[in-house]
Amino acid sequence: MPTLVDTSDHPARDQADFWRHLISSAFGPFHVQPRLPGGFAARLSGRALGPVETGEVYAPAHAVRRSARQIARDTRECYKLGLVLRGSCVLRQNGRRAVVGAGDVVFYDLTRPVEISFDAHHIFTVVIPHSAVPLPQERLAAFGGTLLGGRARTGRLVSSFLGALAESGAEDAGGGDAANGAGPAAGDGAAADDLVGTADGIYARHLGGALVELVTGAAGEWLGAPSCPSPEGAEMLRAIEEWIEARLHDPSLSPAAIAAAHHISVRQLYRVFAPTGTTVARYVRTRRLEHCRRELGDPFLGTQRIGAIANRWGLPDAAAFSRAFRAAYGQTPSAYRARTTGIRRDA
Repeated sequence: MPTLVDTSDHPARDQADFWRHLISSAFGPFHVQPRLPGGFAARLSGRALGPVETGEVYAPAHAVRRSARQIARDTRECYKLGLVLRGSCVLRQNGRRAVVGAGDVVFYDLTRPVEISFDAHHIFTVVIPHSAVPLPQERLAAFGGTLLGGRARTGRLVSSFLGALAESGAEDAGGGDAANGAGPAAGDGAAADDLVGTADGIYARHLGGALVELVTGAAGEWLGAPSCPSPEGAEMLRAIEEWIEARLHDPSLSPAAIAAAHHISVRQLYRVFAPTGTTVARYVRTRRLEHCRRELGDPFLGTQRIGAIANRWGLPDAAAFSRAFRAAYGQTPSAYRARTTGIRRDA
């Protein structure tokens, strides 16, 4: 994996504090409490795969906690998955207590308080923006603290896919465990070899997109089907979504304009969107941001200015676009482009 930070580069007395800073920078503010005094030999590596951020963590036993106050200071809205490759942890969220062992994948929401107690471990992590998962956020937030893989068939696919990505990253970085003296877990070597050549190239965003689809399927299977609209309501929703998609470039697109074009009231329009778990205004913003994100992650569009891309998708206010993009994806548009394509073009 391209990004590698190792606490062993720091004096033993400073290692735990450095790890606190590193974890908070990577995943948002956290309380971190080592279980033993003295040095804290740990390392973190990571890379971007389109809309998601993946990482590997090697660390000794410790506990982390993310409080409501810390969440309030963080603008990022993301879900996180952890595949335990070695060691174990106990995670608490939403009143659930998940005991996570080697081979297990746990899902949690970084916008809700969470507590995790780790043994010495090697964990592969994935951070996914809320906006990338097309499921109602309030339903999916309640899913936090759940193990994937046991009950949901697609959860097992998520675990296998993450395992292959983790093995490809470990091979790419040379393997080995700085914290625990162990190498990467064994897995499907052929699949991992295939991923090594593509995961950090121009096709990385497709791997990230596939991972989002798998996670969406696993979460949807676990949650079960939401209350369905009537056939007439579903048909109207589909027609309105297609109409919106064709007009995302128009900055004047608003709930009032959408309702008028379909000869319904704004109140009726919100009623049509109610089964999706979002509002029409949020739907429009999410679709615009997603188109911008895809184009910013496309190396073949690297010569285009960020402002031009945002304007093309109906977001002419550069400052407002940058704030909305960062809130959705955890980084500025220019940082996202640089990280996914290697292209640095701010304007």
